Amino acid sequence: MISKGIKLALGYVSLRAIAGFVKATTDAASDLTEVQNVVDVTFSEMAESINKFAKTSIEQFGLSELSAKKYASTMGAMLKSSGIGGKTMRDMSVNLTALAADMASFYNLDTDVAFQKIMSGMSGMTQPLKELGINMNIANLQAFALSQGITKSWKSMSQAEQTMIRYQYLLSVTGDAQGDFARNSQTWANQTRILAQQFEGLKATIGQGFIN
Repeated sequence: MISKGIKLALGYVSLRAIAGFVKATTDAASDLTEVQNVVDVTFSEMAESINKFAKTSIEQFGLSELSAKKYASTMGAMLKSSGIGGKTMRDMSVNLTALAADMASFYNLDTDVAFQKIMSGMSGMTQPLKELGINMNIANLQAFALSQGITKSWKSMSQAEQTMIRYQYLLSVTGDAQGDFARNSQTWANQTRILAQQFEGLKATIGQGFIN
């Protein structure tokens, strides 16, 4: 009787584990489908270049296809709403996605955390990046603009111009972090990050099979 009860309990646990796995994989596949739609809408005829970037992002930056597309499309949508479009918007989106991976490696952060800090800074919120020693207050941005030969006052700049200054300033002060993932891809932290992202990609692939 006890043996039979144990078998029933184990069977119940196994069924729950299988159901949980199926749900996790189909959710991942659904997320990838949804983010692809955002990529297509945000980048239009340039979407294919984002797809190619995302396909190789795991090797270059330790980002899964889903993460790379999610970061790039989220940043792209924000940049478009700021008045920046075309190839400039696409290139900025890709560069800031790559920067998120490098900053995650350099500061030993989760990539989602690093990306949110960058997103906040590009949106005009200074505190998240300030926690890493990067001060994007108006005084620093205005001084940087002057150093680049831009004499227009911050208040008289358009939203697109302000966003571009934030972007250029952020790249100028994160030189030490840029390329850090490639330099340290063999560290335990980055290998763990790659493994986790690869598993996310595997879940999406398996989940697509379940959905089909």
